[in-house]
Amino acid sequence: MKVFKNILFGLLMIMLGLPLIQRTVPVFDQTPLKGAFTIPQKPTASYASVLDGSFQDAYNDHFEHTIGFRPLLVRINNQIAYSVFDTALANGVIIGKENYLFEINYIKAIKGWDFLGNDVIETQARKAAYVHQKLKEANKTIVFVFAPGKASFFPEFIPDKYLQKPSGENTNYAVFSEKFRKYNLPVIDFNSWFVQMKDTASWPLYPQCGIHWSAYGVALATDSLIRFIEKDRNIDMVDFGWNGFEFPDTLRNPDYDIAVGMNLLFRIPHYNMAYPKVWFGNNEGKTRPNAIVVADSYYWNIFGKGYGNRIFSDNNFWYYNTEAHNPSWQAPRKTADLDMADELSRTDVIIIMATEANLYRFPFGFIDRAYDVLSESAGIASSVSSEDSKNQEIEAIMKSIDANAEWKEKVQQKAIAKNISYEEMLRLDAEWVWENKRK
Repeated sequence: MKVFKNILFGLLMIMLGLPLIQRTVPVFDQTPLKGAFTIPQKPTASYASVLDGSFQDAYNDHFEHTIGFRPLLVRINNQIAYSVFDTALANGVIIGKENYLFEINYIKAIKGWDFLGNDVIETQARKAAYVHQKLKEANKTIVFVFAPGKASFFPEFIPDKYLQKPSGENTNYAVFSEKFRKYNLPVIDFNSWFVQMKDTASWPLYPQCGIHWSAYGVALATDSLIRFIEKDRNIDMVDFGWNGFEFPDTLRNPDYDIAVGMNLLFRIPHYNMAYPKVWFGNNEGKTRPNAIVVADSYYWNIFGKGYGNRIFSDNNFWYYNTEAHNPSWQAPRKTADLDMADELSRTDVIIIMATEANLYRFPFGFIDRAYDVLSESAGIASSVSSEDSKNQEIEAIMKSIDANAEWKEKVQQKAIAKNISYEEMLRLDAEWVWENKRK
């Protein structure tokens, strides 16, 4: 009996010591965790930091993130949470019915919990109409694209607890659609189109465990964009199409992107996807216009596959209107550093695209900047006061915060802590959100 206890104690000590050994002298290869996070740097001790405890806190944080077998231990913990408690330990991930995965921002969008307000969207639409008119006069094409959203496409798989919560005043998608129609702005609405052909599409338009449109959906969208530009500019662009499909047993990037970020031990069961065998015609006798595409991550599925490089001459992707990418550059550039007047003068086509989850920041400040540049070059005063626009946007953010029970409670707690009224704290929070959105 004593021998058994000694063996058991020895095994326990080995198990407890293995992570430290692995951290000091890595023995086993480990697959790194996926997702957006940073490993805290090892802090340097100083008299002041040791005395006030900040060194100890920073060192504990660093040690926790670098302990041996941490990726494995995290995956075990995440797998238990997923398999036993039907919970995703990944920021913003929602496990829907039948293992359909969502991100919370898409659910917020269809419920109207992120609604900007009619006045803010009206202002953006009015500015967009002015920009559209000025660009049209200069023989340039601008088109606004609503990329599809997974929550709109698969509402039947959203957990009931979200669907049963009260909806907001309206949705950004509905009001943007209404206002853009009012001002006769050119719009391609892939969101409604995908829903319409959901039951008749030949192959899946959305993956079960990913948040972006499928390769088949990307091909359909690319074909539609080409046809729109050809018609609007009366040109003949590079031919595009596909010959058949591939049906691999494993999913290709990014069809499993939500699940990858969950860092599980085992793959989530899913249906297979169809991948079109895309082809492009030659450039002879074809027009390849210069383009600026201002979009969220949905356009990466087009830009990253090289489609844009084949159909456009100067192929610019302004990611969230913050980081500019061009295949001819060695590194991305900040859009704030680019001369907007010069960029507008050199381009032929401007595409502004967002999925429903990002419409609360659509059109990413691009229209505001283009409006200012075009108004100034036309020698006229702005028809929309920037201060009025700011106040309208802040008021809309305040409404959005007030309508969100969880966010409202946090603001109330901060108001009590600061000994100010809820209304004062609400405006302070809204102004902070507005400033950061502008940045």
